[in-house]
Amino acid sequence: MTSNSPTDPDELNELPLLRPGAVARQLGMSVETLRAWENRYGLTSSHHSGGGQRLYSQEDVQRLAHIKRLVDEGHRIGQLAALPLEALKSLDPSPEAAGPAGQTTLAGLRLVLAGPWISSTGCIEALRQQQASVSAAVQDLEELRQSSLGLDTGVALLLVESAVLDPGLGGRMESVRRSFASARVVILYRFGSPEMVARLTQAGHQLVRKPMDGIDPAWLCELVRRLDLPPGEVQMDSPAVPAPRFSEAELAQVSQASTRMQCECPRHLAELLTALVGFERYSRQCEDESEEEAALHRELCLAAGRARLPLEEALQRLAQVKGISLPSGQ
Repeated sequence: MTSNSPTDPDELNELPLLRPGAVARQLGMSVETLRAWENRYGLTSSHHSGGGQRLYSQEDVQRLAHIKRLVDEGHRIGQLAALPLEALKSLDPSPEAAGPAGQTTLAGLRLVLAGPWISSTGCIEALRQQQASVSAAVQDLEELRQSSLGLDTGVALLLVESAVLDPGLGGRMESVRRSFASARVVILYRFGSPEMVARLTQAGHQLVRKPMDGIDPAWLCELVRRLDLPPGEVQMDSPAVPAPRFSEAELAQVSQASTRMQCECPRHLAELLTALVGFERYSRQCEDESEEEAALHRELCLAAGRARLPLEEALQRLAQVKGISLPSGQ
């Protein structure tokens, strides 16, 4: 007899298959991380579209949700990858694993939303369903600045959405921040230079890079739940620095070309960059024994990326001076 449980595998697999983007939004993670998990550990079934894109069943999504929560709690993904769904359920004691009736709520939290997507009716209703109190929801920081009088009392969280971290954002944030002296400020962004990320972080704001252009209400609620953790433990699924400008093969060519010169600076720079790129990749992929160790690896990856950027620029200038043709043509 077939079970009527919503987690019955046969019933789950009768539902439509989902593309990676939809699954990533549902789980509150980036598509890049989801693909890295699949490529390294083969976590789910092998459904594919006619164009070769991986597709996910509802059972796949449920399995990934358990794995993500367990990894966030400090379990090693390498030990979880081969476990069947029932074994993952037995390891996952979180309220989310119990289903909607047991989900952790945001009761008593007062927050303010500022941004075109984050102030949508869907986001507001999703937060209110979690018993959060939305004191204000506006389209942009200027509207918030004009209407912020009297809002500070009891507001614990100011969520600001800015698709791009433009140079003027710091000044606008400072103007608004004076009205929310006791609130925690989190900026959700999609694109931003490492310099702007560093500047806003130094100003005391917490930055979280969005895995999507808009705002998925379920992702937003999960993010706010994570913000109950101590500062610095909110995960950023995507690094806040651009990808390496040169591949390791290109750096090797620069190093070999510089052996024919008296100046060995290009070779030394190429070797430094090779080491940084390797360490950046290693710290991103390293398995973690605990959430504390995972947070440390994220910091190390970010530090390596930030150190890499000025050296890439230096190599670019040095190549122009020395007449070295960069393989990438930059």
